[in-house]
Amino acid sequence: MNEVYERENWTQWLAEKETQAFLQSLQGMAAQRGQPDKLTSILDELDAGVRESINDVRELLVHFRTRTNTDDIEQALQETLQKFQHQTGLPTHLKVQGEGLPLPPDVQVQVLHVLQEALSNVRKHASASKVELEVHKGVQWRFMVRDDGIGFDARQGRGPSHVGMKIMRERASGIGAQVEIISRPGQGTTASLRLPTHPVVKSSGTAITGLELESLAGLMRIH
Repeated sequence: MNEVYERENWTQWLAEKETQAFLQSLQGMAAQRGQPDKLTSILDELDAGVRESINDVRELLVHFRTRTNTDDIEQALQETLQKFQHQTGLPTHLKVQGEGLPLPPDVQVQVLHVLQEALSNVRKHASASKVELEVHKGVQWRFMVRDDGIGFDARQGRGPSHVGMKIMRERASGIGAQVEIISRPGQGTTASLRLPTHPVVKSSGTAITGLELESLAGLMRIH
C-alpha cells in the first residue's frame, strides 16, 4: 500500500468533514441573521459541531494505521471493527461469504472509507447495541453494515445521518460503486455498498466534493 496515497486520502476525508461542518454552521448563522434571541441556540449548535469534529479527528487517528494487502481486504475489515468496538464498546461481528478476485489496493482504501463512514453514522445516530459487517465476495463484491438501532424512515431521504450518507455515496461513486440505505423506525439500519464488476478509482479533478458545492450554493441563496 502506498502510504503517501493513503495519507492524502485521509487528509481529503478530514477536510471534507470539517468543511461540511463549518458550512452548515455558517448556514445556520446566516439564516438567523437579525434575530438576537436565537444567538444562544446557534452557539449551542456550534459547540456541538466542534465537539463532533473532535470526535471525527479521534476517529481519523484511530483508523489511520489501518492497512490493506493485495490479497485480501478481510484483515483490514477485522481491524476496523476491532477499533470501532474499542471506541464505542459495541460488540461487532464480521461475516464473509463467497469467492472473488482480490480488490486493487486503492479500491480497498476507498471501500474502507465508505465503511468507516457507515460505522461513524452508527456511533452518532443509531443508539445500537451491536453491529455486523457482512461481506459477499463474487463478480460484484457487496459490503453491508447492519445495526439494531433506532432506525429512521429512509423514504424521507433526510434521516439524522443524511450528511454521512451523502459522503458515503460520493466516496462510492469514485470507484463506480453504489450505496443503498435500508431503514425503518425501530428496526435498525443497513448500509449496503455494491461494487461494479471491475472497480477502479476514478481520478478526481478537484478536492471540493459535490456536497460542499451544494452547501456553498445554499449560502449564496441566503440574504
